[in-house]
Amino acid sequence: MWLAFVLIAIFQGISGWNDGGNLLGLFEHAGTKTRFSLTLLIIGILFGPFILGSHVAKTVGQDIIHLHHGDIHVLNEALIATLTTLLLTWLIKLPTSTSLALIGGLIGAAWASLGIHAIHWTGFWMTILSVLLSVVFGFIAGYLGYRIERHFRHRTPGSLVWLWPRLSYILTVVQGIAYGANDAEKAIGLAALLLLIGHETAHFAVTPIIVFCSSVVWLAGCLIGGKRIAKTVGSAFFTLKPKHVVAIQGASAIVVVAAATLGGPVSTTQTSDSALFGVGHDLHHQHINARKVARIFIAWGLTLPVALVLGVLTALIAKVI
Repeated sequence: MWLAFVLIAIFQGISGWNDGGNLLGLFEHAGTKTRFSLTLLIIGILFGPFILGSHVAKTVGQDIIHLHHGDIHVLNEALIATLTTLLLTWLIKLPTSTSLALIGGLIGAAWASLGIHAIHWTGFWMTILSVLLSVVFGFIAGYLGYRIERHFRHRTPGSLVWLWPRLSYILTVVQGIAYGANDAEKAIGLAALLLLIGHETAHFAVTPIIVFCSSVVWLAGCLIGGKRIAKTVGSAFFTLKPKHVVAIQGASAIVVVAAATLGGPVSTTQTSDSALFGVGHDLHHQHINARKVARIFIAWGLTLPVALVLGVLTALIAKVI
């Protein structure tokens, strides 16, 4: 059981490293105080599950695969496959999705260890649909949000400059709540599932101690590697300004909050990236490098099948051992 806890902690730490770095990058371009913004973000993450509920944790822990008491080895295999996928994408310097890697690892390990009947296909396809729609709506929301902002800015030139940093602080809290009720709940759902199949709890439950420990691990990952990721945010496409960041934050927050409310696991980073593409598209088509965007989408598309295959292989190797 302790191995599973360690693997979940590593997964959450990597999420803090990757997702936290992307959020820090937005803060640095927003004209805000990064440390204060990070504090607001953490507060939002802590309270997210209690404000919007633990729907995503339930989806991850109960609605994708079905594990019985004693099936801890399946969870270990899934997490090993997930982490291996993330390591491989990092080594070849490809953008990745922790959400898709986790889903693929869970499906592959459960399929090889327990059979296809252990997979809840409705929950699986709902999760895939959530991820796809979050990217689409993130782009649309970013595009429309920046057009609306530009409309008001042109009507009152110069009068909104002071507003962007202040609005960014507010949106940072909302983003934190959204992240806490969605991305962060993946590890929370795994921990709650582990306690259930490990006979530590009588039913699936998200407790304050799980939320707190998850947030601490996420923050540690963010502080350890987040700054390195933050330096790359937006640099491959166009120079981000506070007015762009506000549109991206707002678009991402709206989409992720909606998904969390409906129990759809999505990625704040993916949603923010698609919102960034939407803002860039509104600026000028030439601000978006089609080749780089295509590379990102191809990497996202390959993440789940690669993790699934690794989940199957990990489970088969475990059976032999």
